[in-house]
Amino acid sequence: MNPKGLYDLIQYLEKGTHLHIGVLFFGRFGNALCRIPHAHTIHSTPVCQTMKSVGAGFRRCFRCRNLALQKALNEKKPFGGLCACGVYEYTHPLLVGDEVAAVIFIGNIYESKGGEKLTRRLGDRRSLIETMEHSASEADCVTISALLESYIRMLFAHRGAQGETEDSLIENIKSYISENLEYGAELSRIASVFHYNKTYLGRIFKATVGMSVSEYVNVRRLARAEELLLQTRTPIIEIAGRCGFANVTYFNRVFKAAKGVSPTEYRKRSFGQ
Repeated sequence: MNPKGLYDLIQYLEKGTHLHIGVLFFGRFGNALCRIPHAHTIHSTPVCQTMKSVGAGFRRCFRCRNLALQKALNEKKPFGGLCACGVYEYTHPLLVGDEVAAVIFIGNIYESKGGEKLTRRLGDRRSLIETMEHSASEADCVTISALLESYIRMLFAHRGAQGETEDSLIENIKSYISENLEYGAELSRIASVFHYNKTYLGRIFKATVGMSVSEYVNVRRLARAEELLLQTRTPIIEIAGRCGFANVTYFNRVFKAAKGVSPTEYRKRSFGQ
């Protein structure tokens, strides 16, 4: 079976549209046959990327995404609606028994009800509305999510009903951490979302990854900070917040301890200033 099958299917379903389809796996569900690029576990469209870069947009977008995710995990049934910026998204939890094994997101959809808010948020970049899907209905989203669910269940069955491993669990936790670096990435929160005992989860994570959850989160936060320092002109204080550091003073101290220079100096050296 093609190990890229799920991603190939997502690309096929997106073809000829401006839809953005993502899947986030939970617990021990998902295996090598389910792996998809990180861009399809988060909101990574031009509109979403722009929204995250404007003012408090990053915090607003991730809070909204987390609320939708938590609703899917708690209520365990599909729903659609406008995000905080006016973009329509359909959310479909995939259940195995009574447990949410994955959440399918189908978004980047323009809906007239959210048009005014979206235009206001985008400001002089409102032309990005043309990069959105304008003709997909909720019925289309229901059909697409049903197709994806059927295929994912086939991948689960190929592995065997009891074939999921701790490796799948760890990879899913890593994906969740990447999604929630700004907040909600502490062990107790992860254990609650994944429905595992905190002590047990912390122990197997460290045994598999070689570091504790908090250490891994810190490594990922620093990597995200380094990326933003190198690829953007985002102010240092905003980078600290977007990477989940409590304040810029703490961010400066942790970054300098890891890299040997302050974030400001690191950026100056990188840009040859």
